Amino acid sequence: MNLPPDFTTYTRQWMGESLFQDYCTALDETPPVSVRMNPWKWTGPLAEGLSAGPVPWCREGMYLTRRPNFTFDPLLHAGAYYVQEASSMFLAHVLRQYVDHPVKMLDLCAAPGGKSITALTALPEGSLLFSNEPIRTRACILAENLMKLGCPDVVVTQNYPADYHKSGLQFDVVLTDAPCSGEGMFRKDPKAIEEWTPGNVENCRRLQREIVGEAWHCLRPGGLLVYSTCTLNRKENEDNVAWMERELGARLLPVDTREEWGITGSLAADWQRPVYRFLPGRTKGEGMFFAVMRKPGAEQLPCSLPLEKEKTKNRKKNRQDTRTGTDALPRPILQPDAYSLRDMGHLTAAIPTRWVQALDEAKALKVLHAGIALGCRKGKDFVPDHALALSTQLDRQQTAFAELSRQDAVAYLQKSSALTLPPDTPRGLVLLTCQGQPLGWAKHLGNRTNNLYPAEWKIKSSHCPDDDGGLLALP
Repeated sequence: MNLPPDFTTYTRQWMGESLFQDYCTALDETPPVSVRMNPWKWTGPLAEGLSAGPVPWCREGMYLTRRPNFTFDPLLHAGAYYVQEASSMFLAHVLRQYVDHPVKMLDLCAAPGGKSITALTALPEGSLLFSNEPIRTRACILAENLMKLGCPDVVVTQNYPADYHKSGLQFDVVLTDAPCSGEGMFRKDPKAIEEWTPGNVENCRRLQREIVGEAWHCLRPGGLLVYSTCTLNRKENEDNVAWMERELGARLLPVDTREEWGITGSLAADWQRPVYRFLPGRTKGEGMFFAVMRKPGAEQLPCSLPLEKEKTKNRKKNRQDTRTGTDALPRPILQPDAYSLRDMGHLTAAIPTRWVQALDEAKALKVLHAGIALGCRKGKDFVPDHALALSTQLDRQQTAFAELSRQDAVAYLQKSSALTLPPDTPRGLVLLTCQGQPLGWAKHLGNRTNNLYPAEWKIKSSHCPDDDGGLLALP
């Protein structure tokens, strides 16, 4: 692999010859493939011959023996799993070590959503995640991936870090997976090599400090800041964390690791602190860097979400809050009394009542998605939102459904108008499934079917490859 000369000179110098040679050798090897299973949707095995063993720092992570054709696997679109780089799953290990009660968390630079998905499945039940991305196109991808996960305890926003600072919102945990020079992705992304320059490294270093500075104001005393990058150099990693210690008063926290994981600590001889670097050639994954810090002011992580006794005390009030003009909308969700209805633009959403106040406090932010998007009225009809089909809280007992073959499921995901449903499919609104996993809605009219899959989500290729049938084993 042809690396920029300035990168080679600098990296060899601070990394050391042995580590640098291991890294260069790994760059010419095939990157490992890994996925993260959605524990709310799939707990079964992978297809025969695909598993290459678990990701040791994340219980839901799995390495694969090869890279399947993910685009044409219906269960990826159903949210049964997410294709994620193994090193980034270390966030799950961090959260499980330091968070043992429900918290309110912010993922400030979240797109495309891998770490937000990791956080939602690793945080204690009852936690709430704000997942943010300032760029519109990337924010829409973020919302799509979190809808596929199906968890209602998330708010997706499109704001800059300064907007969060100005909002006055406070969080128990903040993740800043800051934009970086991308040195850790050289093996997977040739474009990252083309764009690398010493000047870009310096620009990223400055931007990262600006973002962390804004994030620090959003963190409660005693709260956790998780700082991560997918780059390797000292300026964006050790030097930035040292700045956080010096200027912000951040206190670095150790994370339990095992020697066989191959995680490297600080490479700065004059600054030895508990930080965690994933290097190709030493760890089975791409290049990543993590540091975990506590904000001064308390020795324990705050507990800012309502406790059970508070929810009980306010139950009458919460129930009254749901009696709005939209309460007559169909709500085929589990435990509907635990939700309040909110108008979200043209949609009505079901918001878990325990964190309605947290959403109301976010009125200064641009919210793209929250809770469960139920749908909207069109004339006399209620048109369900696609997110409702993918929600883990959908009440399947109240929903007509039709099971599709893999080939028919791909046709549905391509938004084909020539969609064939099983002959016993009832007329009207139908939930389409594949291997028991919901894919979305269709309206069956008897002689034809209206494909209601979102046009912006569809598989753009009209090809349907004849492959091994997908990632997950048939039940």
